[in-house]
Amino acid sequence: MPAFHLRAPDQPFLESGVALDPTRVETGHAFLGIPFGPPYEARDLVVCAGAADAVRASAHTMTFRDMSHHYNFDWGGDLGDPNVTDCGDVIGDPADPDGIWDRGLDVTRALTGHGVSPLVLGGLDAIPPIVVGAFSEPLHVLHVDSHLDFRQEVGGQRRGYSSPIRRIREMPHVERIVQAGLRGMGSARPSDVEEAVAAGNELVTAREIHERGIGEVVDRLSDDRRWVITIDCDGLDPTIAPAVGWPEPGGLTYPQISALVRSLAERDRVAALVVTEFQPDLDQGGITAMHIVRLLLLVLGLQRRSPG
Repeated sequence: MPAFHLRAPDQPFLESGVALDPTRVETGHAFLGIPFGPPYEARDLVVCAGAADAVRASAHTMTFRDMSHHYNFDWGGDLGDPNVTDCGDVIGDPADPDGIWDRGLDVTRALTGHGVSPLVLGGLDAIPPIVVGAFSEPLHVLHVDSHLDFRQEVGGQRRGYSSPIRRIREMPHVERIVQAGLRGMGSARPSDVEEAVAAGNELVTAREIHERGIGEVVDRLSDDRRWVITIDCDGLDPTIAPAVGWPEPGGLTYPQISALVRSLAERDRVAALVVTEFQPDLDQGGITAMHIVRLLLLVLGLQRRSPG
């Protein structure tokens, strides 16, 4: 059995139980922080490091656990037992990003192998391939982001935050990839867009969503496989997620992103939810953390499954 390098949280998510051995999780979901991702420069290792703790603190401040038997209009009932265990944060040496990748994969693989759905607060957007790579079953991926993230490499780094969807597309168990909320300018070149489309990725711009409605994306989310939902916070509009390094107007609103999460959770199709690029020091009144908590609660409130 591998040694799991995990740090216990000071304040567990939703005041849940804590398990620093993921093989002992007995709930259907596990909250996990993976604070770092392979960097392009040194500051990349710290800007999102406190994301998981900020979300834990937000959930605590809003006393959701204390009100778990109150009626919630988001899903038409109470939360009851949140059905989640906090596995703390992956410990890693920022000077060894490959070690962080391997340790994150060890933990998420232990969870998915036990039938537990990870709810991951990441560092930068290099984290999603760690979570998707932990599964062996055929999967679809819903990627909400302002950027394409399909670069082959940047500065020789193939696991950086400009490349996660390219790495995910290389995984043989991944079937469909739907990328929603694309807008503005990022690291993608025209050739990257062409290659993503040629690889079968389904690209939906933010403009298309605003003009045609979120239902067009919801209709793409089939029931034939489970989905990993990965949300880069800059895919959301700055009015609900200001705490990002690259804010762009015109992102997804809360009704739009919650419709996507809801459509999969109410059908028990969420294999994992990953949220990245949340920079707590840039938050304004805790609004980004609060919206992340609401999305996590949608999964917990609608998808009340037990580990398999």
